[in-house]
Amino acid sequence: MQLQGIKMTTQQLQRKTITDNELGIKLAQRYYYIKKSGGQTVYWDSEEGHNNLTKQHLYGTLIAYGLNGDDVISRCSTTVDMTQFKPIILESIYRPYQARVIQKNHHWHPNSWVKPDVKPNASISAQPFQQHLKRMLGSKAKADYLIDMLAYRYQSRTNIKPHVAFYFYGGQGFGKGIFSSTIEAVFGESAVRTVTDQNALNSMSSVDVWTRTWAIVDEVDVKAGSTCYNNLKTMIGGQSFDSSRKGEHFKKFETPAQLIMNSNHPPTFIEADDRRFFISKWETEFKPTENKTDYFRKYVLWLQHEQGYEAIAGLLAKRDVSKVEISAHAMMTDEKLQVTALMADGVVDEIVNLLDAHAAVNVFDSDMFDDVWRDNETPKAVQKYKLQEAGLVPTLAKKYEGKNRTLWTRKGVTLKAANGVAPVLILADGSSVDLKSDRGYQHVVNGKTIAGWREF
Repeated sequence: MQLQGIKMTTQQLQRKTITDNELGIKLAQRYYYIKKSGGQTVYWDSEEGHNNLTKQHLYGTLIAYGLNGDDVISRCSTTVDMTQFKPIILESIYRPYQARVIQKNHHWHPNSWVKPDVKPNASISAQPFQQHLKRMLGSKAKADYLIDMLAYRYQSRTNIKPHVAFYFYGGQGFGKGIFSSTIEAVFGESAVRTVTDQNALNSMSSVDVWTRTWAIVDEVDVKAGSTCYNNLKTMIGGQSFDSSRKGEHFKKFETPAQLIMNSNHPPTFIEADDRRFFISKWETEFKPTENKTDYFRKYVLWLQHEQGYEAIAGLLAKRDVSKVEISAHAMMTDEKLQVTALMADGVVDEIVNLLDAHAAVNVFDSDMFDDVWRDNETPKAVQKYKLQEAGLVPTLAKKYEGKNRTLWTRKGVTLKAANGVAPVLILADGSSVDLKSDRGYQHVVNGKTIAGWREF
């Protein structure tokens, strides 16, 4: 009791010795000036995030810091009045590993990044995590690639991200949600934005999804060629984006988040030449002697109660990430090869095959490909795009055999046509061909003939 009494006396002495100027300095380190409202000054609290505090709210902090005496209220008021508070703009900026309040272009802003509660501990083995990823992804190579990317973002002190997004698919009950919650625990809640579906990517405030280290989307259903997919391509490769939140004007936002998409099904929107997405199944088979429920129960127990999160953070903090390249294409996987093969345009392939089979033909009519259109049920409105994708170039529409139509030439070939003059082809080698000559007509593709040209 005597020791406790001595300790309290020491604290009281410390409180008596702290000066009002020192109290003001401590106060200014925590609180920031927002504005004047109704004759009162409004402050922002950098520790708890309150943005509507008045002068009286600061009194309790001053007393906690050591201000005391009979005239404590008067001294509190004077100390607040004499303190030089920095003005702050309450538009947060995301800066990992930097102070709670940061300065940008001479103005103070809150830092939306908050240090995670989980502390890295490299002395604890992260092997359960590594083995779990290897099992769910199906190979050590894919697991290492994912861990490298996680480690790169965990170590990075900048908002610059690799131009890679992740798409994981598989049946329910294989722990895609557990992986998402693991990222949130290790990186911290402020570093991860999780949304339930892709609709959040199309909302008026969709830019907010990308202002963290990771953006996680569950239950994905993106359509090929959709506005959502086009937006994804822009966001995945870009570091900033001009957009507007609801009720705000357009301005530039930083978009440091890498995308993780979870689904029960493989993607149906990936283009055949996509280089942005890492695609992998997320599932495994359990042997008859294994119990799926027990497996995940033990894994979650390790994560939450045996310092698994700390071990993963330690692994990410110490891993060599020197080989990670910002602009490198995503790792090619068997799943991606399969998906992109399915996404390859069969209509375009058929047109290209016909072009190759009739190398002497340089000018075409869309009707020549009627069999392709019919077999693939290709709408009239998109046929011209298929011809362009196959490498053909449209000419200006002219009257031909009583019908106004657009003809198509190979690249490097020009069709010269004018009213009253027979059309002439200028070939890639510079030679010309009169379409009325033997060499110029009787071109047959798929039973259709370019012949009988009339003067325009």
